[in-house]
Amino acid sequence: MELLREIIIGNFGVWIVIISLLIALIGTQFKDKYVKVLFLIYLMLLIIVDIVDILDGYFRIGDVLNNWRYVSSSTGYILRPAIIVVIIFIMLRREKQSKFIWVITIPLIIEILLIVSSPFTKWVFSFSSDNYFHRGPLGFLPHIISAFYVVLLLVLSFVYSFKFDKAEFLTICLIALFAVVATLLESFFNFNYLLTQSLTASCLMYYVYFYIRQSRIDALTGALNRECFIIDMKHYSKSTIAIIMVDLNGLKNINDTYGHEEGDFALMTLARALRRQAKNDYRIYRFGGDEFVVAGVNKDEIDVNKFITKVKEELKGTRYMASFGYSFYNSKKDFDDTLKESDEAMYKDKKHYIHR
Repeated sequence: MELLREIIIGNFGVWIVIISLLIALIGTQFKDKYVKVLFLIYLMLLIIVDIVDILDGYFRIGDVLNNWRYVSSSTGYILRPAIIVVIIFIMLRREKQSKFIWVITIPLIIEILLIVSSPFTKWVFSFSSDNYFHRGPLGFLPHIISAFYVVLLLVLSFVYSFKFDKAEFLTICLIALFAVVATLLESFFNFNYLLTQSLTASCLMYYVYFYIRQSRIDALTGALNRECFIIDMKHYSKSTIAIIMVDLNGLKNINDTYGHEEGDFALMTLARALRRQAKNDYRIYRFGGDEFVVAGVNKDEIDVNKFITKVKEELKGTRYMASFGYSFYNSKKDFDDTLKESDEAMYKDKKHYIHR
């Protein structure tokens, strides 16, 4: 009865959050289906971790070893760092096409192999016949792997998110902090279910971040919208910002000749080329109609011209072309004047195009 009471107290809030998030995810149309799938995997892993935690608590009772305790303990050891890996993949969503992203899973795979073999090798952990836990020579490996992934999460978040999206960076810092505190409390003060609770709360926080972020994204192209541009530029008003105006050439002619579906496809093609070449150095905004704005913090003229050249090269492989113009804003300039300069340079570039 006491165990049941502890399970309910430790997991009731977790179950409410998980069920609520599942309903929300199923009912929400994420613009990036890849992210939605990762969130569902995150929740599935949380459910399994919570179940094995409950089972492990049950198997710890008594003086006789139940061999299923190996299964519950091994699963818990494996899935905790696996959840952090899923968070890393969500954070690296813009790099999902990279061939090297799966290198991140190598430490987790090594851990899985060592833990699965532990009932025979006793390298990581084992149990005596009287149900007593023994840490093997590699007993701290799961904690080391988890710590490695937490540090990796923070480093990659700083590299990929800090420049333009401090809200995501802060969210990830809180996720890491919750995970570390919960792990320490479980390891040294014998608390139960704290890490599961912290990971569940982290999933909720990250989901809320993405839900809010969706309101800032243009539905057709996936670029950030004009309102987001205005907010971001106020935020970076003390920085030097490269403002690149981009205009899809001949959109009216495309719509009139081939239909609006082709026009939408042209806009999506341009936005995709901009995002692919921008990576994490620039932010892409749909300013309205066939116009986009690209913003780069602390970029110089060489950087901007390299970016424009790469986008133009990519567009050569399509049926579409775009015109570009840029200017640089700093705290000594009027922002509207900077936009006007970029716009004028873009129209000057447009005059040199021979439309296909």
